[in-house]
Amino acid sequence: MKTIITIITMALTLGIVNAQMTSENELLKTLDATTPDALQTNKVPGLAIAIIKDGEVIIKKGYGFANVAQGTKVETNTGFNIGSISKTFTAWGIMKLVEEGKIHLDNPAAVYISNWKLPASEFDSNKVTIRNLLQHTAGLSVHGYDGYESKNDLTSISKSLSGASNPDEKVTLIMEPESKWQYSGGGYSILQLVIEEVSGQTFADYMDRNVFRPLHMRNTSFTLDNQLLKNSANAYDEEAQEIPLRLFNAQAAAGLHTTLDDLILFAKASFSKNPVISKKSLGLLTSPTELSGGNYGMGYMEMNRFGDFTLHGHGGSNEGWHSGFMLDFESRSGIIILTNGSSGRNVLFGNMKDWAQWHGSN
Repeated sequence: MKTIITIITMALTLGIVNAQMTSENELLKTLDATTPDALQTNKVPGLAIAIIKDGEVIIKKGYGFANVAQGTKVETNTGFNIGSISKTFTAWGIMKLVEEGKIHLDNPAAVYISNWKLPASEFDSNKVTIRNLLQHTAGLSVHGYDGYESKNDLTSISKSLSGASNPDEKVTLIMEPESKWQYSGGGYSILQLVIEEVSGQTFADYMDRNVFRPLHMRNTSFTLDNQLLKNSANAYDEEAQEIPLRLFNAQAAAGLHTTLDDLILFAKASFSKNPVISKKSLGLLTSPTELSGGNYGMGYMEMNRFGDFTLHGHGGSNEGWHSGFMLDFESRSGIIILTNGSSGRNVLFGNMKDWAQWHGSN
């Protein structure tokens, strides 16, 4: 009897495994069929993608080219700029300081800053709290940043906030805080300055030591040195012409460089106990606010547009780059897509739809 039960159990298990393999192979076949054509149609040189199911990576691969001229293909350890997904990591850095008791979410940001302050306005700057900065409810200017082609154009984050070298980067209070949700990369630049002043380190060093190293993300940094860029993809415009890599004063808002392999580590850390922030803190970050219409928490978007499941994560776009990082916490699943083209959004959303259709039926 025991032998029969064992055989039946093995047969059932093999059936489940084979069904899962077939299902995953079908998704991979779809991606293999649609992605190269989408890259060519949209003039995007390359893409890296990972699919996670039940906490495990079931697909990870690169398509196309990291460097067209040299014929270098995209691999899972190829570096990409991830634009505004930087904000998600900045939120983790802030929550680390909150858990250590060095920052309080509902204190005005000004409490932690000594070398810069918001210009005077008719609005209440005391409501520009850490929480409101994270939530984009602080009433601030500067939606996003263009970046620079040369390190010589970069300045300190306090000078950037003041618009000393670029008036477009000057952050001001343009509406009453907590009156409306308005996306502001400028708010995350203030958080960058808060982290520097509270930690006594540069923002990049703090994030390396307190977020990336504990998560073993060895090829992720806000410091774009030669070692990091050695395996980086090049950036390309809408016509697939190579363009210079953009550099940012506003690192916290837009400047992170990473790889698919490292983002997989971050996704897995998000699903389980990790050495950076608690499950409670992550719950705060992913809980959407009423002012955002239920679409944004603190460094995380909430998305329901692709099916009967909820995704949390962020999108990122800078000139030459488009990326997406979305997780379904309930099923411990998700998708990560990185591209090195200014038209990468079109390819990215195509892959998102293919995955979502598959995910919704599995």
